[in-house]
Amino acid sequence: MSSRHLTAAFIGLAMVVAPVGQATVWARAIPAATVNSLQSTIAAAARSAAATPNFASLSNADKLAAIQASVTQALSTSGAPPEMIAKALIAAVKAGIISAGVAIAVAASVAPDFAQMVANDPAVLAQLAATGQSATVTGATDGGQSVSVLVNLQGPAGGGGGAGASFDPCAGVVAAYCGG
Repeated sequence: MSSRHLTAAFIGLAMVVAPVGQATVWARAIPAATVNSLQSTIAAAARSAAATPNFASLSNADKLAAIQASVTQALSTSGAPPEMIAKALIAAVKAGIISAGVAIAVAASVAPDFAQMVANDPAVLAQLAATGQSATVTGATDGGQSVSVLVNLQGPAGGGGGAGASFDPCAGVVAAYCGG
């Protein structure tokens, strides 16, 4: 057999075997994250934070920190792109899974380029208004691609128009882990 025929035979064999190998790789691929799957991730992370001992007796600030840390960790390891994470956080607020302030704080950590998008969403603004709470988002860049986002969360304004109370991460949330 000439080398030209032998080469053609090997190329033909490679073309037949290659699709079989690709199917095996595709079968093992992890399914891509979706807004719905990320909502489940957010809910599970929030429940996990609330399952820690003495969660109910924590201050609002400590509850916020626990929920934020758990949700941030779960979303950071999800492999989802930041814009999808932001959309999932908004959807979670709409569904009552997490409070608007938690969504904004988490977005500032895992999707800083989209934190303002989360903060400006009508559902997020409505939930904050309905609970008498507020959030201020301030972003800054270092001249490069790094974005820093500062989030200030306030509870309902006190009696004489003074500073607001501490932010309640469970206000307006219907999720069972917040007792609602």
